Amino acid sequence: MNINDNNNSFAINTSLKIDHVHLRVSNLKESVNFYQSILGFKVLKDKSIANTTVFLASSAVNNTNTNTISENKEKILPLLVLNQIDNDDAILNHKIVRKESGLYHFAILLPERKNLASFLRHMQKNLDPQFYEGMADHVVSESIYLHDPDYNGIEVYRDRLPWQWKWNQDKVYMVTEPLDVKDLFIQNPDEKWTELPSDTSIGHVHLHVSNLNRSKQFYQNMLGLNYTASYPGAYFFAASHYHHHVATNTWMGTNILPANNSNNKPGLDHYAIRLPYFKEEEIRELKNRLKNMGIYIDKTINKSDMQYTSSFYIYDPDRIKIQFLFH
Repeated sequence: MNINDNNNSFAINTSLKIDHVHLRVSNLKESVNFYQSILGFKVLKDKSIANTTVFLASSAVNNTNTNTISENKEKILPLLVLNQIDNDDAILNHKIVRKESGLYHFAILLPERKNLASFLRHMQKNLDPQFYEGMADHVVSESIYLHDPDYNGIEVYRDRLPWQWKWNQDKVYMVTEPLDVKDLFIQNPDEKWTELPSDTSIGHVHLHVSNLNRSKQFYQNMLGLNYTASYPGAYFFAASHYHHHVATNTWMGTNILPANNSNNKPGLDHYAIRLPYFKEEEIRELKNRLKNMGIYIDKTINKSDMQYTSSFYIYDPDRIKIQFLFH
């Protein structure tokens, strides 16, 4: 990785991925049940911390309890971490819309179109309509939208093949059109949804921010992501030649508050960016580059971080917390 503190053409490692999303929830038991029964997540029982934190993954390793998975056979890393908040007043009022920076939605990327078809059938039969948000064809992908009991937004999607994406130099063509449900079901007429496929991943995160240009400066020039697309009120960023790993929007307004980083309200605690394992000097170089650009490095170590070789936190201009992981 070549780092030049005065070079705005810096690019983050092209193998960057979104590793996991960490959410604060008002009722841990209710949320775990939702993510298991509707999305098909499995509990990493060996990682759970008392009654406060649950780790959820997609891999289905044989186990006597179909709602949990064991880590004895292979190392399985979580896609989603749920943390119980400790504020009774917030729990009572968690359905009030919060006009502050944070999560618009996190996106669960399914490996094949047939998976999206079976998930949609499952959702139509089992999802309470109050949690349903909509469906869309974005040309690069096909998506289904819903939210969890705390109104954390969720996108479940599948990508079209990269050669089908339309690029104009460094910008990818994305739109919002109706999803062709009939055609989707033709692709997979019978398969039932029982769990997330083992190679499911977190494809991207989409964030509410207060200023698009300020966020663009951060994600493009400071973190080195490519600015890949724009939409009215929204910008999209990615490593390498993906359509987007991070999106920002001002659809909630430009007068919203910074993100709440305490454990007293439901919402996004942080999202994690995974990079391939760097040598120690490469990690130091990255930290120094961020520091030289005025970004605070938070070296706090939480229990959930112990599984990673190395990690640290930073904050975007709206105080949205981002974890860098190296493993």
